[in-house]
Amino acid sequence: MDLKLEALSQYIVTSPSWIKSLTVIVLLSGCVEAMAMLGSGKSLSHPALYPIAAYLLPAVVTLALTPRLARVFGGKLSYGWSGLTAAIGLVISLFISLSPILFYASSYPVFFAVSLAFVFAFRMLLLAAVVDFHLRRVVVPALLHSGLAVVLSAPFLGLFFVQLSVILHVTFAVCVLLFINVIERPMKANFKVGPLELANAFLAHLSEGSKKLDDFFRSIGESVVVPEVSLAFAREGKEEIFLTIPNVHPGPLGEVGGSNMPKILHGMLGNGSMVMHGSASHDFNPVDEDEVRKLGDAIIAARPTAYGNTGCTAPARFQCGSVDVLAQAFGDTVIVVATRSPLVTEDLDFSVGFSIMKAGEKYFRHAGFVDAHNSLDKLSDGVYPATELAMEYLGAAENAFSALAKAEQVPFSAGYAARTLPFSRQEGFGDLGVQVLVVNAGKKTTAYVLFDGNNMQTGAREEIRKRLLARVDECEVMTTDTHVVNTVSGRNQVGLRVGVDKFYPYVDEALSAALADAAPAKSAGATAWCRGIVIFGSQRISQLAFTVNGMMGFLIPVAIILLVGAFLTTAMAFFLLVY
Repeated sequence: MDLKLEALSQYIVTSPSWIKSLTVIVLLSGCVEAMAMLGSGKSLSHPALYPIAAYLLPAVVTLALTPRLARVFGGKLSYGWSGLTAAIGLVISLFISLSPILFYASSYPVFFAVSLAFVFAFRMLLLAAVVDFHLRRVVVPALLHSGLAVVLSAPFLGLFFVQLSVILHVTFAVCVLLFINVIERPMKANFKVGPLELANAFLAHLSEGSKKLDDFFRSIGESVVVPEVSLAFAREGKEEIFLTIPNVHPGPLGEVGGSNMPKILHGMLGNGSMVMHGSASHDFNPVDEDEVRKLGDAIIAARPTAYGNTGCTAPARFQCGSVDVLAQAFGDTVIVVATRSPLVTEDLDFSVGFSIMKAGEKYFRHAGFVDAHNSLDKLSDGVYPATELAMEYLGAAENAFSALAKAEQVPFSAGYAARTLPFSRQEGFGDLGVQVLVVNAGKKTTAYVLFDGNNMQTGAREEIRKRLLARVDECEVMTTDTHVVNTVSGRNQVGLRVGVDKFYPYVDEALSAALADAAPAKSAGATAWCRGIVIFGSQRISQLAFTVNGMMGFLIPVAIILLVGAFLTTAMAFFLLVY
């Protein structure tokens, strides 16, 4: 699923600063002005003034006024986007109007009129995607650049140029309408929403945190029932430690859907809570924060109130094929943490994890399965039912269940600590930083380290474990898989942009605090059946990705056909004007 989301990100463009765009506009216009002055020999002659009127002023005025015009028609446009559209419009105008001038100098008015029609069509499409997919609200803002250029150029190029420009603008507007109607059909047929509407919602999310995307996901979502295993530690005189393993996915990106699920659940469950990564892919993204809170309510309702388990097993590792699991049982509850590191560790399909949980329930009342999600160098497919890899996960977990069911349980102590990290989401770290749980059972101390991030750079887990094992007997390093660190890409793992040497001191500090916090503990497990959770739905991300990619495949041929039709229509009108 991350691969499919990554494929969609190639179509996303963010705007530069309007100052950069204005600089490009002035430099390009200045070059044309210099050539005109050299050609005329007189700095104040008409040829030297023409580039200012035809190129510079329309672009600068467009940059300044388009956001205001957009507001008049009920839309929003940043000056960054306004500058980008003005700069690209200028480039289109210069390229189409000046490229043929060496061969067809006398036909410059025709080529300039064509260039302005292209600018108008481009601005209609871009503003429809960025401002408002209702074309009636963007026609006037889109017309600002080319319309102003026509008016200011009319004294230089004459009435014929104006007439031809009007005809071209009309035919290109019709062309754009037909083009949008054609490309929107596949997505509207599958999702009842067009790509321009979806682009509006996505850009509104990026620019102002809009929740319009959540509304779209809810419209395509489906309701599911998912189990969530929790384990609580009660310690005399100290705060409760609470582990929970959601079997929904914290995605798809940014603040959209359930991307910040670990933080939201942590806020609901208390300071000593750790939200681990269960078995779920992007199909199981909650459609919005309300669904995450519904999940939290179900966990709280099933939260243990009595702590009858006084012992736990020593930690043990089990392997099957490429899968390695660290497992520990606490009375009637078992927690299994799985990894394939240094091989890529990716999302497991819900059905794979559910099979593992049911296998564990033959030996324990509550069986929690954690995908450590701790090794990534390039995006990879997930783990799906009946594959060899799925069977390896199941085999390793079953080995753990059967062995721990027979293992001796001894009194234990538990400690917890957390540290926020001075690194941003863009650097791969979510809001919860790093959390550490230590369990002392018999003569063995185990550290469970949880980063709020989406996977780890391959090799980082091994480096962290090497340092941890100098202080504890066993450990595992996990991530929550939060997707707030992913704006438009699936790759922003812990350790990719900030090396282990920079963030490990905070891990070591948290470990020391957790060891100092350790106190005799009792435990209790719970399995909450979370009902009516609205998620993206089975294969919806795949359908969306395939629809968009398929639509992009026939975009260029359709555009060419419609442009040819526009030019033929214009040629007929041109013939009528001349003759």
